[in-house]
Amino acid sequence: MSSTTSTSPMLTRDVCIIGGGAAGTYAAIRLQQLDKSVVVIDHKPRLGGQTTTYTNPAITPLPIEYGVTYYQNMSIVRDFFGHFNIPLTYSAFDYKIDMFDFVTGTVIPATAEAESNAAMDRYIAKLREYPYLRVGLELPDPVPEDLVMPFGEFVDKYDLEAGIGDLGGSIDPLGMWPDLPTLYVMKYANLDVLEGDRTGFVRPKSRNNSELYGDAQKELGEEGLLLGSEVVSMDRDGSADWVYVTVRKAEEETTVQAKSLVVAVQPSLDSLKGFDLGIKEQTLFGQFKNLFFYTALVRVKGLPDRTCYMNRGANDPFLIPQLPGMLVLKPTEASELKVANYLSTKALSEEEVKQGMLHDMDSIRRRANVDFPDPDFLAIGDHSPYQLTVSAEAIENGFYRDLNSLQGERRTFYTAATWESHSTPQIWEFTEQMLQSDLLKLL
Repeated sequence: MSSTTSTSPMLTRDVCIIGGGAAGTYAAIRLQQLDKSVVVIDHKPRLGGQTTTYTNPAITPLPIEYGVTYYQNMSIVRDFFGHFNIPLTYSAFDYKIDMFDFVTGTVIPATAEAESNAAMDRYIAKLREYPYLRVGLELPDPVPEDLVMPFGEFVDKYDLEAGIGDLGGSIDPLGMWPDLPTLYVMKYANLDVLEGDRTGFVRPKSRNNSELYGDAQKELGEEGLLLGSEVVSMDRDGSADWVYVTVRKAEEETTVQAKSLVVAVQPSLDSLKGFDLGIKEQTLFGQFKNLFFYTALVRVKGLPDRTCYMNRGANDPFLIPQLPGMLVLKPTEASELKVANYLSTKALSEEEVKQGMLHDMDSIRRRANVDFPDPDFLAIGDHSPYQLTVSAEAIENGFYRDLNSLQGERRTFYTAATWESHSTPQIWEFTEQMLQSDLLKLL
């Protein structure tokens, strides 16, 4: 266990939470509601993770989201926002979608609505056959063949081609999704997400999703937060009753002594530097592959306010766009402000992301027939590592059984998108389940 300086005494808590995004913040507030003492460690100076809100009255009077935008209208969403007395309102995507290939300029015609809807109904019917996918990744043994089948083959098997126009635009952040096991597509495009697509979503009336995290930060207080801090070492084996986590902020180190540890960050090996990973953890986490996902808020003069430009690969049977590349340029409620999503198979610098987006803006100029100047980059968000996956063979061989068996080992519990999906409400539901089923029993 690392020692602390005399100016940084050891903190003793029931639970130490690493990661202050959706999972870590939810876990902290719920545990505090249950009279457990917590501390949240995050390398960022704020809570919220992938919830990123731009507020600059000099540019726009409206808060603009360039990360998490809407939430499914689920009870856990209403309850969590309700805890902070944050009123919600309905929202829906009401802009025009213009699909074309950003490389060739080829326009992708829309599929007949009746055929597309019928294909989506068939997909939803297949989703309903796997109710255990709704929360978490507790898979039966053996894993059903359809779930490990490449999703492109699944599309052919169940005649879903007519739904690719609609579904593909939603799942393109998965990269080469036709090659992925169907399991990952079903978790990403799940029933609650599709229901939101059809009936609308909710968001705060303030239009500021970060309001929740700001209120959570106030509720946890200074004694419940170690923000802007990096984990430098950890000891989960030196005591039968405690775990020890040492963090550094600037030049000062602090050690947390806790009865249990919640890891609420993506478990890639690069994300867990400073952890005392055991052989089992290293073996499991080392199998993950991931993508690199970036968002940007840009000011573009001259484009229509209510048009979303979507990149689709005209020469690909599943319309997969070329990577690295911009997936969409979406409108916001503020005139001239757009959100760009950019996907890569390798890590990019902020400058590389900007240059890639500028390159793709040329395609949008030609398509819109508007010679607009280069956009101003107002904010950039890095959501990497994104969508951690393993091979179909690993899934068949019990990867997720072994991953789930980590819960509680060495007084450690896990929650994040990798254990559920990239949907915030589903992450909250998984976190609630983990707390009730596993962690609270230890305390």
